[in-house]
Amino acid sequence: MSEPNQPNDQSGNNPGPWNSGQPGQPGQQPAQGGQAYPGGPGTPGNYNYPAPGGSPAQGGYAYQGSPYGQMTPAEEPPRPKQIDQAFWLLIASAVLGLIALPFGLIYVNSPEYLETLEETLRNAGLDVDSDTLSAGVASGTLSAVLSGVVGLAVRVTLAFLVRAGFNWARIVITIFAVFSLLGLIGLFAAGTVSGILTLLALLATFTAVVLMFMKPSSEYFTRSKAYRQAKKFGGYQA
Repeated sequence: MSEPNQPNDQSGNNPGPWNSGQPGQPGQQPAQGGQAYPGGPGTPGNYNYPAPGGSPAQGGYAYQGSPYGQMTPAEEPPRPKQIDQAFWLLIASAVLGLIALPFGLIYVNSPEYLETLEETLRNAGLDVDSDTLSAGVASGTLSAVLSGVVGLAVRVTLAFLVRAGFNWARIVITIFAVFSLLGLIGLFAAGTVSGILTLLALLATFTAVVLMFMKPSSEYFTRSKAYRQAKKFGGYQA
């Protein structure tokens, strides 16, 4: 009675999917960390299966842990005192601008403003009458109210965005501060009180800009951006 055929003839005489077709070496031991089939390392048909926990040097594969396991929960960065000081200076600037608004309205409806408006219109070659002057006064009043209210809302909103660590708000405030220098022309045209209030508001804004560009503030804006990005990806950061 003949013996059943073995699926893997170690003699190499029976090539197949489990045999390289080359004679095996007697006493060949399995590779460390895995289970080696005859045929010799580096030859076709040599299958080296990694043992559990084996490293690549031992013939196995080491799977790196998930990157999420090495990440820590994102923490909101502490706000430096420079940012708090800049915030309150911006709020003060907005309040000073609001206080100056009534004085600006008084000036727009004053005889001095009417004389200036009439002279300006005549120099432009336009006919000046009572209706034209009334329209000019109404336009000046509306412009003063809108600029005062909108300016207040924009300054307060940007102040809170700076406090929250949005760098683009810092840039916008800086641009506004530079353009506000144009207001120095005819600063006291609306009266001494209005001019002083406007000047104080400008000084408060420029002081806030300096504070926002100090090193602790710049680091705060950078960390705040990283914190917001981490919250978008599950609240974890590396």
